[in-house]
Amino acid sequence: MTFEKLFEPGRIGKCELINRIVMAPMGNINMADPAGRPSDKMIEYFIKRAKGGTGLLITGLVPVSYGIDPTVSEDNDTTYFPRIDGTSRTRLSGWRDLTAGVRPYGSRIFMQLTAGLGRVGSPEVALKGKIPRSSSWNKNFYVPQIPHAPLSDRSIRKIVRSFGQCAANARSAGFDGVQIHGHEGYLMDQLTSDPWNRRLFGRYRDKSRFAIDVIKEIKKRCGEDFPIIYRIGLTHALQETYGDEIFRKHFRGRERTIDQGLQFCKLLHEAGVDAFDVDKGCYENWFWPHPPAYFDDAVYVEEIAGRLKDFFIKEGIEAKVIAVGKMGKPECAENVLDKGWADFVMLGRPLLADPSWPEKVRHGRTKEIIHCIGDQEGCIESFKKGGHPCCSVNPYTGFEEKKKLIKARRIKKVAVIGAGPAGCEAAMTAHKRGHDVTLFEKKDIIGGQLRTAGRMLMKHDIRRYLDNLEYQLGQLQEEGLKVLLNIEAASNDLKHRFDVIICCTGPKYVIPAIEGLENVNYIGSRELLDSGMELPEYVKEVLVVGGGIIGCELGYSLAYEKGARVTIVGKNDALMADTVMANRGQMLWMMLDGGSPSGKKEDALKEPVKVYNASTVTRFSRGKAHITANRNRSEPYTPWKALIPDNVRNPFAKKLDPENTEEFILSTDLVVFATGSQANTGLYYELLRARAAEQIYCAGDAKEPARVWEAINGANEIARNI
Repeated sequence: MTFEKLFEPGRIGKCELINRIVMAPMGNINMADPAGRPSDKMIEYFIKRAKGGTGLLITGLVPVSYGIDPTVSEDNDTTYFPRIDGTSRTRLSGWRDLTAGVRPYGSRIFMQLTAGLGRVGSPEVALKGKIPRSSSWNKNFYVPQIPHAPLSDRSIRKIVRSFGQCAANARSAGFDGVQIHGHEGYLMDQLTSDPWNRRLFGRYRDKSRFAIDVIKEIKKRCGEDFPIIYRIGLTHALQETYGDEIFRKHFRGRERTIDQGLQFCKLLHEAGVDAFDVDKGCYENWFWPHPPAYFDDAVYVEEIAGRLKDFFIKEGIEAKVIAVGKMGKPECAENVLDKGWADFVMLGRPLLADPSWPEKVRHGRTKEIIHCIGDQEGCIESFKKGGHPCCSVNPYTGFEEKKKLIKARRIKKVAVIGAGPAGCEAAMTAHKRGHDVTLFEKKDIIGGQLRTAGRMLMKHDIRRYLDNLEYQLGQLQEEGLKVLLNIEAASNDLKHRFDVIICCTGPKYVIPAIEGLENVNYIGSRELLDSGMELPEYVKEVLVVGGGIIGCELGYSLAYEKGARVTIVGKNDALMADTVMANRGQMLWMMLDGGSPSGKKEDALKEPVKVYNASTVTRFSRGKAHITANRNRSEPYTPWKALIPDNVRNPFAKKLDPENTEEFILSTDLVVFATGSQANTGLYYELLRARAAEQIYCAGDAKEPARVWEAINGANEIARNI
């Protein structure tokens, strides 16, 4: 495939672009100093993507509302966001360094400006005595007991003027245009849509007024030739997502419909917007604007971007349309352009996973692309917990300024035990540095737990990543990297043969010793997945023990793929408590029978997966499980609610009384244990005791069960420094 459409030059306003690939704003949180000046971390991050051939780069959100929206500031007036408001030469110098760094490679760069967070900002500001703000009296998204007071018209006009000043600063710093952050339920969306703007008086009761004022202010300050992209959710899709009853009960029957979104875009274009990038959804269905791995490719591009493009053609509107939403597969991105659904494609996570995506596609090297796995642990969850954007499968993302692959001064013989994600990363990195590397794998195929997880149909992103991993290893084998399959390396095989040994042997699984286990048919989750989830014909009722991400994914897959009636028992009050908000929300939505990987209601489960949260299995009798459940356990199916990090105090949270319980007896044909895993350090400590090598390390789940992000980044850290 030649990908001609992707590499046609394009234009947004008067800004000419070398191709049709746009980098999505990925929230450059904690990539600036406390005053908001971009750091070398941010600068090198964007330069890497410019070198990789992206036509247009867009920064993460830069707030304009300091002193007005308290959620954008932290203690002592510091911020985790970059800043360009006011006239600080210190801040401008950082932005000038950034634009000067990307321009030589042919890329253009726009700055994303945001009005602020409003009701979706951190509830911590209220706990520190500040009054959070929104468009009207609205509840905080994370802690609904905290109210947000309405902004005055005077404060809103200040935000409008600040948009103009920030855009003027951006132009002075060398930016080619700005993107207005108007989607997903952030403050600008709160002021411009029904669910959150219920103002009865004043200029901004007109829900289009704020956006129009902002656009005109930017054009007044920067000139008509300074292009503006508007980022908008064409619809909040709340009714579509949750159905009529929940839509009325939880959302008061209010949202932006697609037809309203189309008319709003027409008004925005008339005010001066040159291009639109369009998605769907908001915080209450965050899986739409941030599609997890479970969704199919380009899950709503035709419905959203295609609909807007058709509308513009019929109305004679020349504004450009930028499609977003899971187009990391090059054939998919090319097809979107070829079908005429959009003028440009926007890639976020694919460019974090592989900054050279455009160059690899342009030169026909698509097999080399490192594909995003859709877990969102690095790109989103990291900064939610105090980090910055990074990537599970690319350990250099967000660390471009400090992590360098440097040839080793002394060539060492390196053994890597286990070809899961940690082992493969350690082996490839050590080999690229010039070491003599042997990778041992006891199975006949690489991938470890990723291979196991990839057996679920909805895990197509992981299978795509594994295809690339196999290709990479194959290329490196031709250069001398040794990969030995079907060999379980033991201590005696390794002692004194290598200078460095890295144990990546994966975790070990233990079936909990529950009374009466011999009375039921049971299996571990990994064993079931490795068998292809084959169920005996007699199995109709399945009980999954474990309410974490593995238990829920497996429970849903057994219902979706095998038609089993599934019940999940989880010990925590919240299912998947440690899972990214978008991924957790979509999985709950699908388990609830609200939707499916295709995004279509008709592909949803016929009945929801039954859940007992805040519950434990106390014993088994013949074909039955005895459950103890907390009477005050929460409703498990609330995908529109988010969990807050453990380090943020919620004074309204209620603890469950562990003595207030009730008993249930469930019939089951098969019990599946998804109760987690343990570190597998046996070989590691055996090698240490034997002093088997000069350097001995343990990485991945063998050291501590964790996520792909920890496994790959930890293994890379070791291999870069041996």
